[in-house]
Amino acid sequence: MPRSVYIIQGGPGEGKTILANQLCYHRASQGERSLYVTLLAETHHRLIRHLRAMEFMREQALGDSVYYESAFDTLRRDGLEGVLRFLIRNTRDRKASFIVLDGLFALEESAETERSFREFINDLSVFADMQGCTVLLLTNSERGAGSPEFTMVDGWIELNSEDDECRSFRFLCVHKFRGSGFVSGRHMLAIDGRGVHVYPRLEALRSDLVAAVSDGRISSGVTGLDDLMDGGFPRASTTALVGPTGVGKTSFGLSFICQSTPEEPGLVFGFYEDARRLERRAAAIGIDLAALMTSGAVTVMHFPPTEQIIDSLAEQLLKAVRRTGARRLLVDGVDGFRQAAVYPSRLGRFLSMLTSLLRAEGVTTLFTAELPELMGGEQQINFMPLSPIAENIVLMRYAEIDSRLHRTVSIMKMRESGFSPDVHEFCLDRDGFGVRRTMRQVRAQGAVDASRGLGDA
Repeated sequence: MPRSVYIIQGGPGEGKTILANQLCYHRASQGERSLYVTLLAETHHRLIRHLRAMEFMREQALGDSVYYESAFDTLRRDGLEGVLRFLIRNTRDRKASFIVLDGLFALEESAETERSFREFINDLSVFADMQGCTVLLLTNSERGAGSPEFTMVDGWIELNSEDDECRSFRFLCVHKFRGSGFVSGRHMLAIDGRGVHVYPRLEALRSDLVAAVSDGRISSGVTGLDDLMDGGFPRASTTALVGPTGVGKTSFGLSFICQSTPEEPGLVFGFYEDARRLERRAAAIGIDLAALMTSGAVTVMHFPPTEQIIDSLAEQLLKAVRRTGARRLLVDGVDGFRQAAVYPSRLGRFLSMLTSLLRAEGVTTLFTAELPELMGGEQQINFMPLSPIAENIVLMRYAEIDSRLHRTVSIMKMRESGFSPDVHEFCLDRDGFGVRRTMRQVRAQGAVDASRGLGDA
C-alpha cells in the first residue's frame, strides 16, 4: 500500500533479497519506478549477476525504472540522519514510488541509542507519507514483536525455514498489516527460477463457498453399479473409493473418468502412474484412453509423490479444473496429499476445503484411497480424514471363499440417496469393469457345487 512502511524479516538465505527485487520488477512492469538501496550487503554487480538467472528480471528495466544505490558510505560518514537525507534526495531524483532499504540491522547497530533508532523509523514513516511512496525494510534481526521497529511500521512479514527430518521447507508469516485483512499463520513458500511463490493455506482462505446444486446423476462407468445407487453418483458430489492394493481402484477410476466427452471433460490428477501407464491399464479393460486424451475429453496430470507442497498441488489442481472445464475428476491416490503435508494434522481441514471448492465448481470427484490390509474384519477399516467430507464411500475388498479370492464392491455411504446394502462380486477383464452377483449368491453357488462334488464322490 502507498504511504506505508513494511519490514521483511528473515535470516540469511531465506529469500528477502529475491522477494524485494521481484516486487521492484513487478512495479516496473506496472509503469512505476523503484529504488533499491543497500547498506551492508553484496555489491550491486554481484546482486544483478545473480538476479539475471530469475525470470522476473528484465534488462530493459535496469537503470530505467529500477535503480540500485549504496548508502553505506553515507551511513558511516553521516549516520542515520544522513541516510534519511540520502533516501529523500534519491527518491525525488529518481521519481521512485517504491523504496527498498536492504540492511535495517546495520542502521540499528549504527544508532547511538534505542531512542535515535525509533526516531529514524518514525521519520521514515513521515517520509513515506509525504512522498506517497511504499518503503520496504529488509532485516535479518531476530528481535521479537515488542521491538520498536515492529510496533511503528505498517506491516511485518517474516520469511523462515525449518527441517522436517531430511526435508527442508520454507514458509512465510504475516504478523501485521495495517488497514487490511490478512491470513495469519504459516504459508508454504518456494523459490525457483521464477522467483518467490507463496502458497496460502488452502483451508484458511474462503468460507463463503456455495456448492453447485443439481438433482442429476452421473454414471459411474461400471456396468451394473449404477443400479445399486439409484442411477449413479449425484452430480457435484465427492466419492471416496477405498480398498487394498491391487483390488482395482484405478481401473474403477478409469471406468468413471472415461465416460467424459469433449462437452463434459474429465481430469485425472494422479500421484503414482503417468499417462503412458494409465493408457496401458485402460487398454487392459477395453478403454482407449489415448483417443480420449487426443480428443480433449480427458486430461491427465501426474505429480510424483516426492517433496511436493500440498497447497501447490491444490493450486495446480484447481487451475486445471477451471482451465479444462472438467466435470469429472479422478484423484488417483489421495495419500499423495498426505505425503506432501509438512503438518499432517492439516489434512482433514485441507481436504474439506478442497472438496468444497470442487463442489462449487460443479465437479463430480472420485478419490481413491489405500487400505493397509488386504483382507480382514470391518473393525480394521480406516477411511482417513476423507470420510467425513465424502458424500459417498465405495469399498472394494478381497473375500476368500473355498481357497479362492473374489473381488468385492459395496456401497458404504451415500448421503441423501438410497443404495443397495449388499456386497457384490465384480469382474475386471478385457470386457471392462462390471458388477456381477451378490456374495450371498456366490456362497450359495459354492455350496451347490460342493454338494454336487460330494454326490459324485
